[in-house]
Amino acid sequence: MGRVFILIFFSFLAVLTARASFRASYITYDQATEFLVYAHGATGIKDVIEQAKEISERTTGGMGVAIAYDASAPDTGVSWPFVWYLRDFTNQRSFDQPTRSLRDSVVIVVDEKNFDKIEPAIGPGYYRVDYTRMWWPMQDYFNLVMDRDPSTPFPDDYSCKGVMSFIKLRKSKDYSLFCRGFTDPAIRAGIVQIWLNRDYTAYAQALGRQDLTISTWQPADKMRLYIRQDVASQIWNYGVAPTASEVVQDPTEGKFIQLSADFAFDAAQANPVSMNAPRGLAFASDGTVYVADSRNHRVLHLDMQGNILHEWGTFADGVGIPVGDGTFNEPWGIAVGLDGSVYVTDTWNHRVEKFTASGKFVKAWGTFGQGETPESFYGPRGLAVDAQGRVYVTDTGNKRIVVFDADGNFITQFGSVGLDAGQFDEPVGVTVDKNGTVYVVDTWNQRIQTFLPVDVEGSLTFTPDKQWDVFGWFGQSLDNKPFIAVNDQLHVFITDPEGYRVMEFDQSGAIVRTWGEYGETSTNFGLASGIAVDSEGHIWVTDGAFNRILRFTLP
Repeated sequence: MGRVFILIFFSFLAVLTARASFRASYITYDQATEFLVYAHGATGIKDVIEQAKEISERTTGGMGVAIAYDASAPDTGVSWPFVWYLRDFTNQRSFDQPTRSLRDSVVIVVDEKNFDKIEPAIGPGYYRVDYTRMWWPMQDYFNLVMDRDPSTPFPDDYSCKGVMSFIKLRKSKDYSLFCRGFTDPAIRAGIVQIWLNRDYTAYAQALGRQDLTISTWQPADKMRLYIRQDVASQIWNYGVAPTASEVVQDPTEGKFIQLSADFAFDAAQANPVSMNAPRGLAFASDGTVYVADSRNHRVLHLDMQGNILHEWGTFADGVGIPVGDGTFNEPWGIAVGLDGSVYVTDTWNHRVEKFTASGKFVKAWGTFGQGETPESFYGPRGLAVDAQGRVYVTDTGNKRIVVFDADGNFITQFGSVGLDAGQFDEPVGVTVDKNGTVYVVDTWNQRIQTFLPVDVEGSLTFTPDKQWDVFGWFGQSLDNKPFIAVNDQLHVFITDPEGYRVMEFDQSGAIVRTWGEYGETSTNFGLASGIAVDSEGHIWVTDGAFNRILRFTLP
């Protein structure tokens, strides 16, 4: 009887092994649900290659289609595995940072870290398809045991109970996640389904997880396929019909110019200026310039030869180091008052600080909040001072503009979250022209709004005037925060940080010109950030990636 039982037992294991081997080899071999391979390419890779081959054969009669793939550092983008799969394409190339030169490519494959940067570079003339490039098996076995305070009693509902109560003897470790796999019937049943059928449905339901389906799987690396619309419209499978179709045009097309900086402040000049992520900048009446050197947590005051006249500020975040007078946690915005006073947004200490022209602390106002009071800020960034000395603060996180007098006394505020006129989503840059019109960078709504000051029974209010769309500002990273400036001709200049460019509009909102791509030369940017116009009409731009300030003279 014992031999029969052993035979049945091992026969059962043999059947399970054969079943698991067959499923791993022929059914789930290419899916994230299979544990056979740790990290492997997803099905999206084959889909992209097949589409690229078909487009190439139908447009060039062979493998000559222009195709570009992202090989950007530090993980080399999608070069694994496309450097191998694209080996037979005779007109393929790799790229590091997206630039306008990619518009010559019919097919572009982009890594997820460049999703925000690609569309400003290539414009709207491409169809986009999202794919998964690579995925890993479920990693819930990570962190099954956590550290805990041994002096704290275990809760009554601690999952290590019954025969597993002995685990409580290790008071410095929390095994609750491990024990739930045995003591929770729903999780236990889900684990059995994963082991037997690679079915994660019950397990995901037991834990309330949304990331265990093939379409939502994590951990995974994503990629995007871009196909140029003018080519796709000629191919039945990719366009509406095999006839010419209207291609969406980039409104900045034809407005790009090569404009080289004629002067720069950086660490390589005769009077080296060392900065770390410079943001806002503002000119004093004597022609000197103040710069918010954000990640050095200081303000620099420079003359036109690059000599440092004054510098002030040290780091404080209120956690490890108490916030004090003249300390900063990433200053972003800066403006100069009528009397030469300097105003700075201490962004992550959620306040505004006022200094004398030489950097002596005068006062500060603001604290973290959700807009409950005029001084309750959430990550304020932009600053401007008008001809009456009023100070405009973009309370970025609270989607509003708050106006104070020169001494920090509240006057008025305008804006709320939304898409309607007068509403904002991530306002950053702000400036005021010579007529008193206020311009606001409404970043995530991808538009510029203008406001007119109105006196209503002795109270100052601001009414929406004009607005125009901006083909840029596609990403929502912490660095993609644009600034704005206006010259005496009422032309508006904005930065497109992760588009690596400056855009110029006339007062009606029509595009005049753009300049800049990714690069470290004098014509390009690594992260176009702050912008200002000096008394002679030069355009000054801070480059937050290459830690420099560039001056441009308009043609």
